[in-house]
Amino acid sequence: MSGPPPDPRRAPAAPSPAGAPDPDPAPPPPPNRTPDPGPGPGPDSSPNPEPNPDADPNADPEPDPDPSPDAHPNADPEPDPDPSPDAHPNADPDPDLRPDPNPNPAPAPAPEPDTTPAPASPPAPTSPRVGWVEGVGAVGSLVTLLTAVLFYFGWASTDAETKALGLRDTVFHLSTSDYLLRSVGALYLPAWLAAGIALGVLGLLRWTAAAPERLAGAVRVLRFAWAVPLALVPLYPLAPWLFDLVLPLTAIGGLALNAYARTRDRRDLRLWGLTLFVCVLSLFWAVSSYAAIAGRGRAELTERTLRDEFPAVVVFSEKDLMIRGGGSCYRRVTEKGSQYAYEYAGLRLFHVSGDRIFLVPRGWSPDDGTLYVVEEGEGRRVDLISGAGRRAQECR
Repeated sequence: MSGPPPDPRRAPAAPSPAGAPDPDPAPPPPPNRTPDPGPGPGPDSSPNPEPNPDADPNADPEPDPDPSPDAHPNADPEPDPDPSPDAHPNADPDPDLRPDPNPNPAPAPAPEPDTTPAPASPPAPTSPRVGWVEGVGAVGSLVTLLTAVLFYFGWASTDAETKALGLRDTVFHLSTSDYLLRSVGALYLPAWLAAGIALGVLGLLRWTAAAPERLAGAVRVLRFAWAVPLALVPLYPLAPWLFDLVLPLTAIGGLALNAYARTRDRRDLRLWGLTLFVCVLSLFWAVSSYAAIAGRGRAELTERTLRDEFPAVVVFSEKDLMIRGGGSCYRRVTEKGSQYAYEYAGLRLFHVSGDRIFLVPRGWSPDDGTLYVVEEGEGRRVDLISGAGRRAQECR
């Protein structure tokens, strides 16, 4: 007798021992049973559904009649509805491209999350920024150094000039502004030379930047630039006045180029610090030497132009000032009503400091001459004479 056909959705029961009847045979499902609509509560489902007594506990869950591709993670994607027209249905695919015989492989176990904290990455290097405080400090340092150089040059040149004239600068009671002003005129030539050297260095840098091998060769040579001033030391006795200026200048250039060549690929603050210290000392040495040359030059110019280019002076006094010789002259004032008794002419204005006037006779020279100091005050008058005609008649 044949029964109803077996339900394909029902999994076969486990075999029982040989010869033993099935203790609890499951009744066949009714023929008109409606398939389970799938997991999830329906519109009429209750929160606590009653169990089905006819359900087999060993049966597999019924498949979803309308599975969604996103419902199962291992479901195969739908086939391409529009295959390429170039594909041949009977072509033997490449053995390496044959489909996997197991289309639904078991999912790989998810890796356990790594709870070890990642090491902190070092901060990205940033380019240093110069703030306004550092900028003001750098400018202030340069201005201070320039002021010190100007003052030192003014003092050194004045000292050399007065020594060449047989005097001392302390006689004139010069102020700081006087020293600074006396240094301006003599620094035009060094300033132009420094600007020309700077432009030349910039041109060389651009020329070497076009061909790196040129710069590499120049750097190898500049490592020995410190030897240039040492090579000039044996020549010093030949012209001391010249090498007093040449040696410090070559020392500044040679040591600076040597430091640049040796620190181009690495940073060495100690080398640069020592180089700057020696360069500053050499700078003051060069300034002193150049100031001495400039001071002696001004002394020679004073001696040549004293008679014709310095202001002519006439002094009137109630008392005899004892100004005699050197091309000067004096006479007694005989005009009626004059409060002055003596007139002194043939004098030149040398310097003025406060209420003191420094005068020299028109025939004055460093080897044979007298410097007169006259104080302005009551009973004394100083007149300045201009014009070549009046100069010729100053001593009648």
